[in-house]
Amino acid sequence: MEKEILQILDLINKQNIDKAYVEATKYYSKNKSNKRIMNIVAYLLIQKNKFEDAIDLQESFYRENNEEEDFDFYINMGVSLKSLEEYKDSEDMFSKAKEINPESPLSFMTPAEIKLKLRKFEEALKLINLALKIIQSAKDINHLQMAHAIRVKSEILIALNRQQENYEFLKEQLDQVFNSEVFYFLVQSNPNLLEKKLIELVESRLKSNEVKFVSKLDRFWNVHPLYFGLAKYYEKIDKTKSEELYIKGNLEVNNSLRFNSYNYQKQIVSIIDNFNQEFSNLSINEENIGEKNIFILGSPRSGTTLIESIIGSNNNVTSAGELLSASRMIERFLQSSKKVNVNNFIEGFQDKYISRTNYIKANKEFVIDKLPENFSYIGYLNKILPKSKIIRTFRHPWDVATSLFKQRYVANIPYSCSFFNIGVFFANFEAINKFWDKKLDQKNILDIRYEELVSDSSLWQKTIYKFLRIDGVYNEENRQSFFSPTASMHQISSPVHQKSVSKDDFYQYKSEFYDALHMQRKYWEKHGLINQEKTFFGYNLD
Repeated sequence: MEKEILQILDLINKQNIDKAYVEATKYYSKNKSNKRIMNIVAYLLIQKNKFEDAIDLQESFYRENNEEEDFDFYINMGVSLKSLEEYKDSEDMFSKAKEINPESPLSFMTPAEIKLKLRKFEEALKLINLALKIIQSAKDINHLQMAHAIRVKSEILIALNRQQENYEFLKEQLDQVFNSEVFYFLVQSNPNLLEKKLIELVESRLKSNEVKFVSKLDRFWNVHPLYFGLAKYYEKIDKTKSEELYIKGNLEVNNSLRFNSYNYQKQIVSIIDNFNQEFSNLSINEENIGEKNIFILGSPRSGTTLIESIIGSNNNVTSAGELLSASRMIERFLQSSKKVNVNNFIEGFQDKYISRTNYIKANKEFVIDKLPENFSYIGYLNKILPKSKIIRTFRHPWDVATSLFKQRYVANIPYSCSFFNIGVFFANFEAINKFWDKKLDQKNILDIRYEELVSDSSLWQKTIYKFLRIDGVYNEENRQSFFSPTASMHQISSPVHQKSVSKDDFYQYKSEFYDALHMQRKYWEKHGLINQEKTFFGYNLD
């Protein structure tokens, strides 16, 4: 094997994806007929979430070279299509991969995730068990694959309401080989069952100089789950210690990501400018487009999962969970809006989004898309899918801030690791929602406050069903057994309660949070979107 490829693989093993991608593309530009390096570039594109580019690269390679499509092609295509939520096409790709190599765990792992997404939990369990069996029987166990498969199986067992089995499964895996991610999953499963000797082991690993890491990234991925896991364990035992551990865990994340909170400000300006220019006066003629689609959105940790469980427990509804299709297509359009015809974009969006959600919906009447961050695109969703229903959630900003800070989001919600960044986020959240309030007809939008929802969930359940025009009897038992693969998946099985209202956690950071919020508000005040009010969508800011 070429020396250059070995060096790239070494970078990948050290999880230095960005540098590996630079070196791989440089080498591929000089070796366009080399299938090995093409497959590596495709893999790296997938790691960088550039799934369309990965698909284009592979299809282009096989058009231009006299090569037969192989196992790596079907795996990379399958993963890319799954990530784009083209589940049927992805399943077809993995079916072909399995024909070529039924002894690879890769032929079963992603298909298990797809079955989980389609809420076919028993089928998902069979597939992930096959993947785990293959991984464990290998002479040299791939620990990254192992950790991923364990996470998937854990989620499937939770979906099947087999919580005790899930705990025992995770404990067994951790007893065999210590893994930071598995420890974190175990704590999330049931912190009350953890043995003191395990906690002592984890605390010693954080203090020890004997644990060796191959790189700073390797250290990060091994250390920060331990902080968050221990913080969760100590929440009800020692609040001060728990908060200290959350602070250390978030500091690890913040130092690793170096998130720039002002980039989102630019994105909002782009959204506003584009919508005013291209969509403000636009009307869609298709009478029924989107009538079976339900969007639940708002700030993360504002009650979206609770509302999803109330709606998703109905026999006429299925939930697709947090779909990225809508936001991804709109973001790509915004990045290239000067080159793309608006009508062509709308037609393509409708075809792809409705097709993808119909596949998930299957024989149900309605399908839920519960991606909180879709609040940025309410206007586009309202215009492009005019018959869709949108539920927008609000919760006291400080309660959301403290809840966000306790979640190990890392990449998907990077601002959650800093109260300053969360404060800036809330000012931006306020600005874009104020913009939509001015621009849109509210008839297909229902606003819900978390505090009102948990104080009288029975009343709000009826209000929600009436708004969505959903028939059928509500069943609280079904709601508590509802599965949602989010940070709230362990909480949703509890009865609705008000324990998360008016929390006093992390009090020492409260002024930092509010100072950042008010500072960023001044920017949007200059743009005429908000005023320096003392309230935030009806909430007192104190």
